[in-house]
Amino acid sequence: MIADLLLHPLLTKMAITAMIVIATAVAAERAGPQLGGLIASLPVSAGPAYVFLALKSDDAFIATAALSSLYANAATGLFLLHLALVSARLSAVATFASGLVLWMAASAILRALPETLPLGIVLNIAVYGGAIVITRRMRFVATGNRAAKGVADLLLRALLVAGLVGTVVTVSDWIGPGMTGAVALFPMTFTSVGLLIHTRLGGAANAAAMASALVAMNGFTAALVVTHLAALPLGRAIALGLALCVSLGWAAVLLAIRRRRAAGIPARP
Repeated sequence: MIADLLLHPLLTKMAITAMIVIATAVAAERAGPQLGGLIASLPVSAGPAYVFLALKSDDAFIATAALSSLYANAATGLFLLHLALVSARLSAVATFASGLVLWMAASAILRALPETLPLGIVLNIAVYGGAIVITRRMRFVATGNRAAKGVADLLLRALLVAGLVGTVVTVSDWIGPGMTGAVALFPMTFTSVGLLIHTRLGGAANAAAMASALVAMNGFTAALVVTHLAALPLGRAIALGLALCVSLGWAAVLLAIRRRRAAGIPARP
C-alpha cells in the first residue's frame, strides 16, 4: 500500500511527460526541420521536471537549480552545434552518441566554474552567439521524403524522456539543487526529436533542425534567468509561469519572422 502511494504520483508525472514528448516529436516531424527545431527547443522535458520539483521543493531550491541549469544550458548549445555540424556526415547513432558524450564532458567542465548569474549569462551568450553565426547558412535545407516507420521508436523515446523526469524528481533531495538543475537539462528531448528527424527525414534535415534550435534556445536561456531571479522574491509558481511566458513569447516572435519571410517581407533572423 505504501509503495502504491509513492509510485502513483511519480508514474502520473512520467505519463504526462511521455504524452507531451510524443506530441512534440510528431509535431516537429510534420512541421519540417526549421519549425521542428523551434518546437524541440520548448521546455518539453525541463518544464515538467521543474513543475514537479516546485511541488516538492521550496523557492530557494528552484532558484539555485535554475542557475545550475543555466550552465548546463551552455553545454546544450555546444551539443546542438555539434549535431548541426556532423549530422549530414554521420549516422544517427554516431551523431547523437558523440553529441551526448560532448554534452556530459562540457557540463562537467562548466559545473567546475563558480556559479554566478553574470558568468552564466556570458557563457550562454558566447556559446549560442558563436554557434548561431557558424550555422547561419544551415538552417534552410530541402528535406527528403519521410521514411515509413512504426510508432515503437517514438514510444521508446517518449519513455526515455519520462524516465529522465522521474529520475530528476526522485533523486533531487539526495543530489541537491545544483546537480538537479544540471540533470534536468540533459538533452533527452533534443535527442528524441533529433533521432526522429534524422532517421525519417535525413541527416541534412536534422542539421537544419538543430541549427534552428540554436536560435530558438535564446528564449529558454532567458526563461532560466527569469526563473532564477524571480523564484525568491515572487515565489516559484510565479517564477515558472513568467519563464513559460518568456519561452513561448520568443517562439512566437520567431514564428512571426518566419511568416514575414514566407510572405516575402524582409526580416532579420
